[in-house]
Amino acid sequence: MACKSFLLPSFLLILLIPGCKSPAPEPVSMEARYLKYRVTYLESRAGDVPTRILPDVMDSYYTESFVLTRIHGFFEQFSLVQIADLRRRKVTTLLNFFGTKVCYTGRSGELPPGVFEPGKLEVEYTGETRVIGGLNSERICVDTGTEQFSMYITRDFDIRRPNITTPYHFIDYPLSDFRIQLSLLKMHLTCEESEITTVESSIFSVPEEYREVSREAMEHIINSLFTKD
Repeated sequence: MACKSFLLPSFLLILLIPGCKSPAPEPVSMEARYLKYRVTYLESRAGDVPTRILPDVMDSYYTESFVLTRIHGFFEQFSLVQIADLRRRKVTTLLNFFGTKVCYTGRSGELPPGVFEPGKLEVEYTGETRVIGGLNSERICVDTGTEQFSMYITRDFDIRRPNITTPYHFIDYPLSDFRIQLSLLKMHLTCEESEITTVESSIFSVPEEYREVSREAMEHIINSLFTKD
């Protein structure tokens, strides 16, 4: 007796293929390394805005899957949050300015809107060390082609792609002291505190009240914060 051919429906074949499982949901909470950075502005004004009135602290949370940075002030009427999905290499920027709440999620490997990236960026590891905010840190020399300065990295904790929200995305170690420019705002950030904590996973999700905009629109809004109408 001849054997009859038997074909499984295509959807069953997909279910039987190893490795086609849905990704596991994020836990309700996760362990994070919290860093508090002191923000020093390198110029007295950013466009039309005196930097003395701007927020002087940035909070950062580093986990295995996400990095979140947050600057807020003006009696909670202003906040700029960057949520980096380390697995997808994507950064979501959330801006709240006096009730206007907008967000933008970049393409894989794309810098957040408004973050300035020098045309040249070279670093040299010096081996010189100091303790910054409780973190053992190594000095690196940075050359942008137009200026040279020192920054510090730490190997006290290990996070993959810890710097994808910055121009220093090619550096594999978290930054304990660094410079960054957002639109016209030039900042120097230095770690003051470091601790291991537990955070709710929901902080890495975009709240429903945020409206999605294009990259161009987000950059326009960020730039407009430092110029008059």
